[in-house]
Amino acid sequence: ALVGIRSAEPVRFETRCTTKSGQAVYIFASAGPMYDAAGRHIGEIVLARDVTELRKAREALVELNNELERRVAERTAQLEAAYREAEALSYSIAHDLRAPLRAISGYARILEEELAPILPAEAQNYLQRMGNNAVRLGTLIDALLSLQRLSRQPLARTAIRLNEALDDALNWLRSEQPGRDIDLAIEDLGHAEVDPALIRLAFANLLSNAIKFTRGRNPARVSVGSIERNGERVFFVQDNGAGFDMRFADKLFGVFQRLHPEAEYEGSGIGLASVHRIVQRHGGRIWAEGEVDRGATFYFTLGPATV
Repeated sequence: ALVGIRSAEPVRFETRCTTKSGQAVYIFASAGPMYDAAGRHIGEIVLARDVTELRKAREALVELNNELERRVAERTAQLEAAYREAEALSYSIAHDLRAPLRAISGYARILEEELAPILPAEAQNYLQRMGNNAVRLGTLIDALLSLQRLSRQPLARTAIRLNEALDDALNWLRSEQPGRDIDLAIEDLGHAEVDPALIRLAFANLLSNAIKFTRGRNPARVSVGSIERNGERVFFVQDNGAGFDMRFADKLFGVFQRLHPEAEYEGSGIGLASVHRIVQRHGGRIWAEGEVDRGATFYFTLGPATV
């Protein structure tokens, strides 16, 4: 420090000192040369202050940060272990449930086929319902497992034209639901760095939802596009279908949540929950606006990787 002062360079430094009582203290000093009015060097000036408490606070903060990092790492490891355990348990349960479900469905079908001539209509109806419910439960198990895989599957991001993923989803839906006459309006959605398979699935679920709830509309209209909102690219899928009551909008993306009777609109209750999971994994948000019997619009973002 003295070398710096003597060479006309101001210096700042922190040093450890010991008081007369033997107590260790930390001093922060600022030193520099002094000059008279003629510019001649006449000495040095040193300003010092006790920063012992500040240093203790700084060291305590470092220690606290280290402890927080340790706890976060520990908690993360616990959560990952819990996820792995839950995944293994889910697959085990699903496997154990599938076998008896297949047996129930098979026996119901055999009884229905072989005993149909002698069974009363009511008994035949019970057998048919038993078989149908077994099939439906199997479908729900598969849907739950698919939803769980969405949470664990690594994202394979690549830059794509979003309309390509949308077209793939539309082609699949046309093969699954032939014969629907729908007035479809599609805008250019631009490019994004996303997982193509997951985005195709998200589009497929949103479009399937729109197609399902426009059943009976003449004409049925579905629009897909994007808007700029607060400097963010927001995509939307809009329909003129059954709509929904906005009071229950928070239930739309829950697993097995329904705002319409299953007898009117079939489905596993997993589709929108899957879309929600996919959008979240891409760092985006999803929400919906609707009005009963006047249609619905689903909005979503895909985070910063949208061009």
